[in-house]
Amino acid sequence: MRHATARELAELAQCNGSNASQQLEFSGPDLWIISALQRVKAEIAQGFATYRLDLVAQSIYQFVWDEYCDWYLEIAKVQIAKGNSAQQRATRRTLVRVLETILRLAHPVIPFITEELWQVVSVVAGTRKADEQASLMTQPYPETNPDHLDEAAELHVSRLKAVVDAVRGLRSEMGLSPAEKVPLIASHEGSSLEKEFLEQVQHVLAALGKLSEVQVVDSLPVGRAAPVQLVGALKLMLHVQIDTAAEKARLGKELEKTLAEIAKCEAKLGNAAFVDKAPPAVVAQEKERLAGFVAARERLNNQLAEVAAAG
Repeated sequence: MRHATARELAELAQCNGSNASQQLEFSGPDLWIISALQRVKAEIAQGFATYRLDLVAQSIYQFVWDEYCDWYLEIAKVQIAKGNSAQQRATRRTLVRVLETILRLAHPVIPFITEELWQVVSVVAGTRKADEQASLMTQPYPETNPDHLDEAAELHVSRLKAVVDAVRGLRSEMGLSPAEKVPLIASHEGSSLEKEFLEQVQHVLAALGKLSEVQVVDSLPVGRAAPVQLVGALKLMLHVQIDTAAEKARLGKELEKTLAEIAKCEAKLGNAAFVDKAPPAVVAQEKERLAGFVAARERLNNQLAEVAAAG
């Protein structure tokens, strides 16, 4: 495999906003991952201070896998595809600079691969010149910068995650394949703040939720036999043509299974021998299962009523 030349790496650094004269426009997700990075730095510092190297490795792993790769990388793809030049540069800069910091954080745990990667990433991130001879092991270890904490950006992405998870829940509930893209109808219920939020995230939501489009409306249409997810004041519905008879049958079978599970839980909890002899944690777990099934029963009954009304 051909390695990039020093000139090519320098050109990549320019594309990533390393030139001070280039305009940068950071998005909420950009500021969120930078803020989350500060928090993981603090966790890692605490792990080293208490000689808990297992927690150090766990913190690095969870941040890289759950936040940087699972969420930010996917969001960044949309921002680079849909954003203007300043937004694209800011996102590319954030991607590579957070990655460069990750390599320094992980170096004590996985030194050889981080050194190899850092030789390239540090130049692309603009933290080292292409002709500068340096080693990762001589670089300063990252420290938390409280000025880069951004609770507003963290809240923004937390809401975005909740909406994406709700859309994925709707897709699963309706048995849609990952390849099937359908429209989402998102109601802000007359809230200007919620409307602004939906308009800000609609491109990311469409990409992460496998949607053909996001329709932002004041209120959901009535008479549709489709499940609805609530996220705060937002109401979400997938616009899918439903076979009413088949949907009734599917929901009926699911309700039967749920009622059977409720009966099992109630029988177990009604057994004095079980309640008295089982560990408290086991009894609490059974009560929690029962509460979940009862909530599912109510949801299924509501959906059946909606399907019946629409049919």
